[in-house]
Amino acid sequence: MRKSIFLITLLVFTTSIFAQTYTVSGGLGTPYAYKKESGQSLTGTGIEEVYLFNTFAGATIKYSSSAISVRFYKYKQSFGNKTQIPDSDISITSINGNSTYTVSNLEDGYGYFAEDNNIAKSAVWIIDYNQHKSILRSIEARENDDKCQFLKLLVGKTEDKLFFYTTNGSRREIPRKYTVSYDIQEWDENNKAFIKSIRTLNIDTEETIDAPLMNTVFKLKGDQFAEYFKIPHEKSSEEYNAIAVEGHIVAEQEGKNNGEIGSSAPVTVNLYGRGSDAAYFYTWSIYNKEDTANYIVRYTGSDVKKYTFEKDGNYVIKLEVANNADQSATCANISTLELNIEESDIKAPNFFSPGGTTNAEFKVYYKSIVKFKCTIFNRWGVKIYQWNDPSKGWDGRHNGKYVSTGVYYYVIEYTNSKGRRKSMGGDINVLRRN
Repeated sequence: MRKSIFLITLLVFTTSIFAQTYTVSGGLGTPYAYKKESGQSLTGTGIEEVYLFNTFAGATIKYSSSAISVRFYKYKQSFGNKTQIPDSDISITSINGNSTYTVSNLEDGYGYFAEDNNIAKSAVWIIDYNQHKSILRSIEARENDDKCQFLKLLVGKTEDKLFFYTTNGSRREIPRKYTVSYDIQEWDENNKAFIKSIRTLNIDTEETIDAPLMNTVFKLKGDQFAEYFKIPHEKSSEEYNAIAVEGHIVAEQEGKNNGEIGSSAPVTVNLYGRGSDAAYFYTWSIYNKEDTANYIVRYTGSDVKKYTFEKDGNYVIKLEVANNADQSATCANISTLELNIEESDIKAPNFFSPGGTTNAEFKVYYKSIVKFKCTIFNRWGVKIYQWNDPSKGWDGRHNGKYVSTGVYYYVIEYTNSKGRRKSMGGDINVLRRN
């Protein structure tokens, strides 16, 4: 058991020692380790890592070994065409039987590897990025027939292909990555407003994007190696003038704070049009949902204040926003909101107990009552109370004092949600506890 534990420990220890065979350094800044930085897999290539240097100034590869025989080679396409590194390019330091070999005078586009006692180790591939920097020539925004929805970005650049060869001669390309960033507007439903931010996306030679809702400049950066080495490498487009538009309806019902609209008539709403930067014209239309071909009313302007729905039914509120016709295209966007007004209903109780803990007030149950008046009479027909708000009621007082127990009469006159005048009446029992 002890022997097994020792062997496992030795295996783990040995694996950790040789997990990284070579140490590379030099150039301007830390070399870019392709597998490490980009998360790429080099499994099956025979290559430990691909390194990109920002110039080969002071660039070296170090390798430590206790082997009796150590030789160094470089190859262009496979181990089959390896060339031995001359001793003049190798320096050696030894401590306690372990030697560190430092290889200098590196060449761009080669794989380097060591042989310990005639056994080839994995290789490292070396690239001088300074010899292969791309040239960013332009970033252009181009409109097509679908310009109100989409925009095409075209990139002009010159670049070398970056690649390496596996130890058995297979060629692998190293992709260059470029990014483009630009200002955007997006609707924030929580805050009921457009917010501005910066969008960044990867791009090669062209990319189709959603047409921006605001004027912006497209900034092209890259590749990722220039970014890594902090080499300034950016190209900007001319300012793009937005033509795409987007609109949203913000509706507030008077007397309600929960954001919901509709229910019982009369419903008075304030309508606010929220448009993106290029929105210039605002047109409102209100329809009955059963007849969307004919609008009930139409308004222009960004806001509609205090519009009242008095009749029951299902309604559609439509807002159309459009850009300025003087621009290169007319773009429009439509948003809608549905609103339901319930049919009228009214009921009155037949008793209540003034001053009690429950059922202490004469109040009607109602829906969609447009106009309302309720009058209370005593048994001799004398008016003792009147009110005009169906949400309120009678607390059983007359001239500041509770009335006597007995039968009283009410007359309700109202206009329903179809615009018809109605009336209803009945008796109400006032119950008092002494």
